Amino acid sequence: MTVFGAGILMMAGMLLSAYLHPAWLLVAAGLSAALAGFMPQNLRKRSALCALILILAGLFFYGYEFLHRSELKPLAEQEQRVWVRAVISSPVKRDGDVARFFAVVQETSEDHRYWNQLQTTECILIRVKLATFEEAKSVEQWRRGSELVGRIQLSVPSPARNPHAFDYSRYLYWQGVQVTGEVEFKNLRINEYDTLWARFQSWQDAGAARIERLFPDPEVAGYMKSLLLGLGQDVTPEMEEMYSYLGLSHVLAISGLHVTLVSNMFMWCLERFGIGRRWALIITICLLTGYVLLVGASSSAVRSGLMGGVGLACQALGARLDGKQVWSGALIVMLSFNPYQLWHIGFQLSFAVTLGLIIYVPYSLQVFVRVPVWIRTLVAVTFAAQLVSFPFLVYHFHQFSPLSWLVNLIVTPILSIIVLPLGYIAIVLGLIHPALSIWPVNLSSFVLNWVHKPLFGLQHLEIPFTYWPHPSWWWLFLYTILLIVVPILWKLGLHRRRDTILYVAFLFILLVAARQPFSAGDEVRITFLDVGQGDSIVVEIANKKVYLIDAGGTMPFSTRETWQEKRDPFEVGKDVVLPFLMARGIEKIDRVVMTHGDMDHIGGIAALVPRFAFGEVIVNGRSPQEKEKEILRLFRDKGVPILTGSPGQTWSDAPGVEWKWLHPGQTSVYAGNDASVVLQLTAHQTTVLFTGDVERNGEMNLVKNGLRPVDILKVAHHGSKTSSSEALLAASSPKVAIISAGANNRYGHPSPDVLKRLKKAGSTVYRTDQQGAITLVISPRGLTWKTQITDT
Repeated sequence: MTVFGAGILMMAGMLLSAYLHPAWLLVAAGLSAALAGFMPQNLRKRSALCALILILAGLFFYGYEFLHRSELKPLAEQEQRVWVRAVISSPVKRDGDVARFFAVVQETSEDHRYWNQLQTTECILIRVKLATFEEAKSVEQWRRGSELVGRIQLSVPSPARNPHAFDYSRYLYWQGVQVTGEVEFKNLRINEYDTLWARFQSWQDAGAARIERLFPDPEVAGYMKSLLLGLGQDVTPEMEEMYSYLGLSHVLAISGLHVTLVSNMFMWCLERFGIGRRWALIITICLLTGYVLLVGASSSAVRSGLMGGVGLACQALGARLDGKQVWSGALIVMLSFNPYQLWHIGFQLSFAVTLGLIIYVPYSLQVFVRVPVWIRTLVAVTFAAQLVSFPFLVYHFHQFSPLSWLVNLIVTPILSIIVLPLGYIAIVLGLIHPALSIWPVNLSSFVLNWVHKPLFGLQHLEIPFTYWPHPSWWWLFLYTILLIVVPILWKLGLHRRRDTILYVAFLFILLVAARQPFSAGDEVRITFLDVGQGDSIVVEIANKKVYLIDAGGTMPFSTRETWQEKRDPFEVGKDVVLPFLMARGIEKIDRVVMTHGDMDHIGGIAALVPRFAFGEVIVNGRSPQEKEKEILRLFRDKGVPILTGSPGQTWSDAPGVEWKWLHPGQTSVYAGNDASVVLQLTAHQTTVLFTGDVERNGEMNLVKNGLRPVDILKVAHHGSKTSSSEALLAASSPKVAIISAGANNRYGHPSPDVLKRLKKAGSTVYRTDQQGAITLVISPRGLTWKTQITDT
């Protein structure tokens, strides 16, 4: 049994324990014993060892979960306030008037007099609200290892409220956190301690301050802090988005390249001081450990540090180890420390891409042997990294640009070979005298600006096949099998030209399948997104047309002081609607329906305009005001036609699917909410009425114009009592009513009166404030309903 095999079995055992009933352990033991009777003697011991490692890994995972069970969760479910005594266990990150960090709770109290010690310490996420600039500056001085005491409001993190959205609750769970707390700064007391972590954090902060002094451009300084020290919070949101769009985010993560460069710098300096090579290697291992701690000990940094340290130790001992064995050793060590890391995206990408490079690069170098080896190596590294990272990126982020291969091939070497070393040289020379750092600072800044300008240009191109639908389990399984089987077949000698063509053909088929070209069939899928207090509805008609009816909106806050501004403020269009459209693989919106000009309906559209292609925009025909005028200007700049309609107008997008414009008329006197666009969709004999925010006067007009019974009603104005009149409900007789409203909204929507009227009308009610996003699939075979959050 090799270390590599043990690592794979350990990972498999933990995954099985995470998703299967514990009975799988007995099944695995029974199968191993049963199969042993049919195996040759030389295979029995190997089979028994494999089963033992698998089962022990599973038991270890169950034990880890048991030890990390939450004692505070019952209190958090009741949203109680309790006194806690805890130790800060992560860097404190301030974003505007809020600071966040993880803390390990040791004791709790109800009255601050009698303290109860937890059976096992529990990690929670604490959110501190800041009231003044002085508080903001003070919180930035808090360090990992300091003790805090305060009365904290406990709560349970919310799950994802829209399909394939970021699941904050699951994210925190795999961080070992099941409870969050909120407290005002004035209600906390901090006792600072000079711990090892605090010292490294102080050194990191000192390094960041030095970078700010050396690099006068704030954007470049923020970039270099991420590149050199792993401090990503100062990278501008625009830069971060561009890097993510083009598949360059890995450049800003501390990786094997950083470890190799820093190790070589340490070795060069030590040898110049006359230290022998063996002792230089040993000292470099120690310094490398400090470097990993200095840059924050992220998954990729720890993995790189472990593998780099083992490589240096092998050189010192004169031994040689296979790369896969070193990789697996790092995997075993990190999972033994924390098996939950297996669900961290940084951990997944770091280990998967590294293994892909170890396995695929040697084979890739055997192709096009007449090409210079440095070109083959560059192409092989890029190909292997992109090939292996692809399923992770489309699963977690639903984004992978076709240009990523080319951009990484050209840009990554420039940033890695020129900018990264220049950054470290600037820091070292700056320690001697700031004037010495001028040339590496200027040169690296020039290269960055020279590289980033065309990259931002590429980002604004509407490149097809950039957004990818959420992959199904069978696709992930087949892709994984392909990645495993190809190296095995290649090693067996199946690497003739026709074999290579066959491998590429299978890869191409899987890429086509990832687009899910035949998944919709003749279905009409309607998703009522949970955008808080607002409306956003996505209608997908087979694989032919996509409608976006409103996109929610984030209400602007009153004027804030500069220190209170968020680095990347939450915005519904960018943070809710966009991720959903990406997860559906939508790249063109055929029709945007702006029902009326209210911010909670159209505010989110502005963030979508630069990111999609559009067919046309449908408006109510009234004179646009403020935000609506601004959004329409964005559409006109892209050359998108802006249209309106008139009562009775119909159009069809597919057989059995027809739209009808009901309200308003172009000459009608309605304004405000009553001027909302009202559309009726008939799909496979099922009728859906979309009402915007239309109120009583507009509803009476609909009834007067002969509104017919419908199957599904999108309740107007979030269930406000000024809408959904008895006359409208009597005329439409909806079997199902959908209410889009924000959880615990300040308006009290939906109104109890409206709920009573809907009950009287015999309508089944779905609510986004209680059930999250609501998905309706209409097909010739009937209706299928799905809510994001299970009914309670």
